[in-house]
Amino acid sequence: MANKVILKNRNSTSSPAPGTGDVDSGELAINYHADVATVYFKDSSGAIRTIKDSTGTDGDATALAIALG
Repeated sequence: MANKVILKNRNSTSSPAPGTGDVDSGELAINYHADVATVYFKDSSGAIRTIKDSTGTDGDATALAIALG
C-alpha cells in the first residue's frame, strides 16, 4: 500500500528558503517555481537543508529521487 504525501508546505514563488520556524524536523517543504525548484527539510540539528532540482548543476538528482520516493 502506498503512503499518501500531504503537501502542507509548498510555494510557487521565487522566494528564499523557509526559515527554521516554518518546517518541523523531518518535514518536507517544496518550492515548485521554475527558477528555484527545490525541496527543503529540517535536519536533526534544526538546520534547513536543500535538495535541488535534477536539472540543476549540483548533481543532487539521486538525493531528490530518494527523498521523493
